[in-house]
Amino acid sequence: MLVLTPRDHYGLLSFEEGVDRMRTAYEEEARSKVKLSNPRTRTNTPEGFRMVVHQGVSPSIGGATTAVRAEKVVIQEDGIQKYIGRGRPVFVLYDTETAELLMLMIGEPKPHGYDQVHAMAGFHTACCAAYGTDLIAAPSAKRVGVIGSGGQARYHLGALASIRDIEEVFVFSPNRLHREHFAMEMAELLGVAVRSVDSTEEVVKSADLLLVCTNSNVPVLDGKLLKPGTHVTSIVSSNKELLQAGLVKKMRQEVDDDTLRRAGLIVTTSKVQEELDETEVLWGTSQRGVVDWAKVMTVADVITKDASLAEVHEKKEITFFKNAGGWGIGAGAFFRGYYDKAIEAGIGTVLEDLEGLEVTYGF
Repeated sequence: MLVLTPRDHYGLLSFEEGVDRMRTAYEEEARSKVKLSNPRTRTNTPEGFRMVVHQGVSPSIGGATTAVRAEKVVIQEDGIQKYIGRGRPVFVLYDTETAELLMLMIGEPKPHGYDQVHAMAGFHTACCAAYGTDLIAAPSAKRVGVIGSGGQARYHLGALASIRDIEEVFVFSPNRLHREHFAMEMAELLGVAVRSVDSTEEVVKSADLLLVCTNSNVPVLDGKLLKPGTHVTSIVSSNKELLQAGLVKKMRQEVDDDTLRRAGLIVTTSKVQEELDETEVLWGTSQRGVVDWAKVMTVADVITKDASLAEVHEKKEITFFKNAGGWGIGAGAFFRGYYDKAIEAGIGTVLEDLEGLEVTYGF
């Protein structure tokens, strides 16, 4: 069994490789006759502690992963959700052919150049979102707007830029210094022009592909301002358990009703996850009549059915992609990639003498 620490696994996988593994996993899951991933689960305490579990299997790559992390959450007076404590995540990899435990990987995965970027599940979430965005957004969309300037925003822009030609980027967040630093840093990393602007409206006016990456519990985007043909990607998920614990007063909704009302195509990683989490952005809006739940598609629907993407783009309809914690589908493929690269490079600690510690039963 291999043990990888952050020093071992830093930079082993690139954005492009990560997105490609998410693509492989989603295409396999879409065509599988059996379920290859279960919804993400969260367990909360009234004091704001949260344990999160993802899991997924990719038989074609031979990887099955359970990912576990712990968080301490507080809600600030301005409605921003802040994580004041983050335990190191652990990724447990099994081989789907032999059922052997292959690896324990500890700590957040990060690609080269992002060692000072901090975001929970930022790398793999961004790879999943970039795949879904590229699948749905019009091929001509090359002017990118980013709302948010934290770790998730950096990862999502980096992942998208690894698989799609980007001409120019516009970023807004409430803190001017933060967004200006983001613009300078990402321009250097990506080799494209990144401009800090003074309002969300300016981002919407300038871009045809929007990445909404905030910690906000309230809408940060006015859908009435969206240009025809704009694509919007959102990663904000549910705070159902925080609501039940009395830590927040309403479900979080990073994207407003008008954005969803105007969208000609709405796609999520998992409708089951949306229902389980009771997300306000999709499930809640469907209960209020803003969204027709029957018309909400999944990534698997787009892969296996005729989603008429060409027609949607030709009509310049607004498209919307929601990454509802769906990277569990790609977890097996993603972390098998780390194992294979580490073995090839001779990285990590191998625990060899495990046989005498337990009895293995065969049936």
